[in-house]
Amino acid sequence: MTAPPAGPALLTEAEAATFLRLKPVTLKKWRCTGRGPAFVRLGSAVRYEKAELLAYVECARIVPSGVRQ
Repeated sequence: MTAPPAGPALLTEAEAATFLRLKPVTLKKWRCTGRGPAFVRLGSAVRYEKAELLAYVECARIVPSGVRQ
């Protein structure tokens, strides 16, 4: 048996939703409205790169005024 090719780890919709602590239907709605994290469509399968999920979370970060980083 050969090892899978090296490359970005792809998560299923359910795995991505669990990672983000969302419901899978939320990710589906976001895709249909052009929102949410970037995704990959492989035929009818939808996959998310973990790095894209982390980048999406970072872009969504809100730092209240008066809070130093």
